Amino acid sequence: MDLSRRELLSASAAVLAGSRAAISVAAATELHPGARAEAAGQAGAPMILCWNENPYGPSPAARAAIAASIAGACRYPDDEVPQLVDMLARKEGVSSDRVVTGTGSGELLRALGWLNGRDRGEIIAAEPTYLELPDYAHHTGATLKFVAVDKQLRHDLPAMQAAVSNRTRAVYLCNPNNPTGTALGAKAIESFVHGMPDHVTTIIDEAYLDFADAPDVRTATGLIDTGKRVVVLRTFSKIHGMAGVRCGYAIARPEIIAEIAAARMTTPNIFAMRAARASLGDHSFLADCRSRILASRKRITSGLEQLGLAYAHPQGNFVFFDTGAPLARFTAFMKERNILVGRHFPPYDSWCRITIGTEPQVDAFLRGLQAFAGRRAARAA
Repeated sequence: MDLSRRELLSASAAVLAGSRAAISVAAATELHPGARAEAAGQAGAPMILCWNENPYGPSPAARAAIAASIAGACRYPDDEVPQLVDMLARKEGVSSDRVVTGTGSGELLRALGWLNGRDRGEIIAAEPTYLELPDYAHHTGATLKFVAVDKQLRHDLPAMQAAVSNRTRAVYLCNPNNPTGTALGAKAIESFVHGMPDHVTTIIDEAYLDFADAPDVRTATGLIDTGKRVVVLRTFSKIHGMAGVRCGYAIARPEIIAEIAAARMTTPNIFAMRAARASLGDHSFLADCRSRILASRKRITSGLEQLGLAYAHPQGNFVFFDTGAPLARFTAFMKERNILVGRHFPPYDSWCRITIGTEPQVDAFLRGLQAFAGRRAARAA
């Protein structure tokens, strides 16, 4: 996100004046002229609803922290790493030696892909799922074993457990899963972890967990000290709206944390660390942001139901649904309306992943969806 000097100063002044809690998500969005253009669907600024980004951006506190850090950008941030780690450890209810930060959770996923995939190590993952770990592991010579999701588009845990062999080093669970949006309950994950051989690492990617509202879906951090090898990953890219700032972290036993830390190539920059610390304390913004996204998610699923279109039960900031036609036709139709929607996820040739945007963006998407359904019905007649 590009912020002007005036926007940064406005965010800083709002926080310094003690009015942070009064600044709503809508006000924060107003600081970003690109968001206004996207909402209006102006030419040259398409509505980007294809990357699972948080359209409301970083909180006012995080923006102010970035602005205040510009003068200190000439300094190495090494001394500040423990401050963020300690804050994350308190948030997760663990000791600091059980947390490691990374340049987004993506870097940590790649580190885990390398650690478990080298020397043709076997890694099991769902299909479809988020591919950063499997793809990177493949480049290191890993043997990948994909297990199709079940009829509800959830991880098929019994099938994944049956796929484990003596050569398996890790099983990757994206929960909620990207791109399907479905989530596994805590008891199901706990049972799965306890059934894993001691040499297998269960990697649980919780990038979208903050958007889950099912009562049985919660973090798996309580499993890291059960005697099994468990790694839980979190990110500031989603609910915190900091995808472009790059900051994430992993939670695991100290010896596993040491392995991951040694496999990293970089650490978060000074802007990421200070923005992350500020965002963690901006509870009112995070709550408002979550509320808006969940309300818009409900609007989208209600619209799909009215049109008779199937969808996976969403627990992230996106919805995976059946367009009822070849995906390429749907994406082209929406692009004509200046809306960019999700890419193809084999083998779901007619399914689309739509990111939940701002309220005006959701309005535009629903109008486009209705128009597409009407055109499809007219062709069928």
